[in-house]
Amino acid sequence: MNRVLICLPVLVWSAVTSAPAAQIKRETFGCKSMANAERLTALRLSEDEGAYEDRLGRLLRAGECRAWAADDAVTIKDEADSFVCLAPKGSRGHCFWSARASTGSP
Repeated sequence: MNRVLICLPVLVWSAVTSAPAAQIKRETFGCKSMANAERLTALRLSEDEGAYEDRLGRLLRAGECRAWAADDAVTIKDEADSFVCLAPKGSRGHCFWSARASTGSP
């Protein structure tokens, strides 16, 4: 029993610190929902600036998405093909799906 109590803090610490760190390379956004991140990315690529800015603005105000500034320190919590789920470095809160290219990750 004592060994478990001694090892438990080490296991918790390793789980918290094992997520890879990254840095935002260019100003971008992240969304709690990958579907919203994908839709916004498609709007951005379609060059429909008005539709992109309108949707992004609504999602930012609703708290569904957040803006990332260049040089923000983040932690990669999850990964998919073209997206990574990022949380502010040191945060234990929700992660936000952002384009993988925004972090310079391969």
